[in-house]
Formats: sequence, structure tokens, C-alpha cells
Amino acid sequence: MGGAKNCPETPRQKMIAMMYLVLTAMLALNVSSDILKGFKMVDDSLQLSIKSSDERSQFHIQKLQDLDKGKVGNWLNLALEVKAKSNELYKDIVEFKYEMVKLADGSKANKEDIAAGTYVINKQDETNASSIYAITQGHGKTLQKKIEDYREFVKLMFENDTDKNAEYDRIFSTADVKSKALGASSKPLNWVEYNFMSMPLSAAYTMLTKYQSDIRATENDLIQFLRGKVDADDFRVNKIEAKVIPDSRNVVQGGQYRAQIILSASDTTATPEVYVGTNKLTDPHGWYTVSASTIGPQKFSGKIVLTDAITGKSMERMFDSEYSVVAPSATVANVDMNVVYMGYDNKMSISVPGFSSDKVKVNAPNASFDKTASGIYICRPKSYENVVISVTAEADGKTIDMGKYTFRVKALPNPTIFLRYTNSTGDRVTFNPVEHPNTKPKRADIVSAEVIAEYADGLLQANFSVQNFILYVSDGRSGWTTTVSDGKNFSAAQKSALQNLKPGSLIVIDKVRVTGAKTVTLAYPPYNLP
Repeated sequence: MGGAKNCPETPRQKMIAMMYLVLTAMLALNVSSDILKGFKMVDDSLQLSIKSSDERSQFHIQKLQDLDKGKVGNWLNLALEVKAKSNELYKDIVEFKYEMVKLADGSKANKEDIAAGTYVINKQDETNASSIYAITQGHGKTLQKKIEDYREFVKLMFENDTDKNAEYDRIFSTADVKSKALGASSKPLNWVEYNFMSMPLSAAYTMLTKYQSDIRATENDLIQFLRGKVDADDFRVNKIEAKVIPDSRNVVQGGQYRAQIILSASDTTATPEVYVGTNKLTDPHGWYTVSASTIGPQKFSGKIVLTDAITGKSMERMFDSEYSVVAPSATVANVDMNVVYMGYDNKMSISVPGFSSDKVKVNAPNASFDKTASGIYICRPKSYENVVISVTAEADGKTIDMGKYTFRVKALPNPTIFLRYTNSTGDRVTFNPVEHPNTKPKRADIVSAEVIAEYADGLLQANFSVQNFILYVSDGRSGWTTTVSDGKNFSAAQKSALQNLKPGSLIVIDKVRVTGAKTVTLAYPPYNLP
């Protein structure tokens, strides 16, 4: 029997799992021990999930016990076996927690509180207890074997369904793990080392609670599966609902809406008849296909008729569903501004609503495009003609035109010349008298400075290099003295000239030759020495 997703992960469970991952990642970054208190919050949330799963399991077992014994057959015995196996592993983890905590908290450790999920660890950041109990004393290997045995038991109960096997191999995985925190060249850690070696006690404790939550959720999933097997034998007593399962609820105009209409529990001795409106579907598997020609929400309804092969009685279940047809469209945004620049890596975000990025294609005759790992496109114009971007998307094996978008091509603007130096307090300072009129660098700062070129507003991020420049200095009496720089730095002659000038002397930095993203010759505003 195919694996039924009877107990999908709830939003709360997803949130708890994400919180645990975040806290574990913060530990890897050596965050303060105060962060460890967050594991208590995760543990408390897991305890609520455990309680909820346990209550649902008890509910399904009670429902099985209420059924006719001849009808329930062996399913109740199997459900009780599932409950027993789950309880056994759950209690083993309680014992493991208690012995591990006792190494840190001593006589304060309370098994009853640990079993009830109310115990508060005293030494949350203690890192030896988990290693000693799990690794040195060898109890981690024992627990690992019990988890593996339980995993294989669960897979067997689900009749070794392929999807369920993959799901529980992931949930109860005990495979070796490559730890990024130890570097790319490090060897993989086994399950025990990865989860307990030098692990803060609160982290290891919460990790074990997560396993307990997974056990209870799996127990509930299995018992619900077994109860469904009973119901599937006799649809006359089962709650059967008609289901519409679409490939997608969003369809692009010109594409097709496709959905499978089925019963949630099927009778293998009878094929249901499916009607959409008054039209009977001819597809034996209930596939409903209709052309999407009109934009907007589209609703449809119908019924499923199933006839009992033994009694000849017919049962009808009504259904209704809807889907949306959207016009071809794409969202194109230039991250930097509403133009693209020649000789510059223009970052562009290009997407099509309703389509994954691998289904979207981008082309522009007058530009090249490279897609980064983050999904951003790098556009490089080839000439100063407009860049016309064509966006297409693949749907149902067809390529659909999503529109064209035009961008103007401009030359990069000139950068601004700055003096950059380290002041007496150790701060890195960038100075231009026009951009920073309230900044007054000392003469020593100017002498030690280097001349750089960059954009003042920081809107564009381009690399420039200063090759050389000419310094003109004047004390107002003996004319101008001209000296050439040593690359981006003042030459020895220039430094000497600056140091010998009187306060108030005018200096001019001119013919600054800049290369890199753009080649240009610029000037620095005249400045009077302090």
C-alpha cells in the first residue's frame, strides 16, 4: 500500500525545528552561555507537541477498541505493539537524560521531573556530562542502536513504503555527519560524537527531547495509518471525502489547469465515476484537464459516485474546487538603479510569479547575463544601445513569453577624489573638503594620507586605482611648486613640501589619473593647510 501522508508536519513543529537549528548554529559560533537558555524554550515547546501527539494516539487507539472485534482484526494488536515500542524507546531516552543530567547537577537531578518535561537544568552550559555519559561510558552507542531498531520497526509497519522509508530514514538518521565547524578537511563525526562530544548539556538535553517528540509523532502517524487500514476495508462506515488534487492552483494564460479528483480512501474492487458538472470524466484515474483561456479565478464542482461491489449500493460525494489563471508577467528590478552602466556588473533581480527560478530564462541581444548562486543576474552591456531584456518561462513543456523590458545604457559617472588616512585615535578617515566641510585633518594626517577614488554616495560599488597625481603648493609669496606623486601616495618631495609650508598655505592636487572600472583624469578641491 502506498505511503499516505497521514500526519504532516504542523507549522508549530516546523517552527520548533527551526528554533532548534538556529540555537545549535549559534552554539557553533561560540555565542554567550546566556543563549543556552533558549534551549529551555524549545524544550518546553517540544513537550507541548509530545503531549498533543500522545493524546491523538490515545484517541485513535480508543476508536480501534470501540470497533467490532471481528472487523478490527489484527489492526488493534499492531497499534498496541506500536504504542509499546514507542513507550520503550521514549523511557530509554528519559533514563539517558537523567543519568546525563545527574553527572552535572548531582543529587538535584529528578527523574520524575525529567519524565514530565518540567525539569530545569542547573548547569546548562556544562560540556563534560554529555561526553562522559554518551562517549566515555559508551551509552551513546547503545541509544543509537535502539533508535535504529525503532526506525526499522516503523518502516516495517508502514509496509516498507518507499516514501515512508525515506521520511523515517531522515527523521531517525544516525549516519555520520560532516561538521562544518571543524573545517572542510575534517573527517565526518559519527552520530554519538556529533550529538554529544563537548556539547553543552542543555543542547544535548533538548536534542533528546526532539527525538522524544519525533517518537510520539511517529507513533501517532502509525496508529492513524493502522486505523485507516480498518476503514479502507469497508467504506460504508468510513468518513470518505472527495479530494481535488491540482498540479498547481495558478495557471498562466495559454497553459492548462490539470487536477486529479479522487477519494481519500478507495475501494480496489470498484472504480468510482467522476462528474464535473454533468460531464462524466473518461480518464480512469480521475484526471481533469481544461484549457486556461480566461484570466481570473475559475471554480468548478461535481460529484464522485462509488458502487459497493457486494451490496450494489451507490454512494455519492460532492466536491468543489477553484484555481486561478494569471496573465503572463514578470518582475524585473535593477538593484542599483533604473539604468545599466557600461563596464559595470549591474545586479538585477528577475523573477516570474508562480514559476521557480529554474523555469525562467533571460536573454538580451545587447548584453550578457550571468546568474549568481543567490539568484541575482549580472548584466553587462555590450554597447551604448538600449538593453532589451526578454523573459520567458517554461510551463507544461512549452516556452511562454513573459514580456520585454528596456533599460538605457550609460557610461559610469566619474568617481570623487578623497584623501584617506588614519588619525591619532586609530580611526580610518576619508576626507574631501567639499564632501566633509566640517572635518579638519591635521598636517600630519595629510602628509600620511593616500589619494583614492570612489563614489561619494556609495550607490555604485566599483573599483578604481589612482596611478599618480601632481601636487601644487603655494605659500602666497614665492609662486607655485610642482611635484609628482609616488602612485597613490605622496612622494618624499611632496611630503617635504607639505611639511615646510606655513599654516594657511594653499595646496592643489590635480591631474589625478584613475584607472579600473573607468579611466579618467580628475582633480581634488583646493585646500588650505591648517
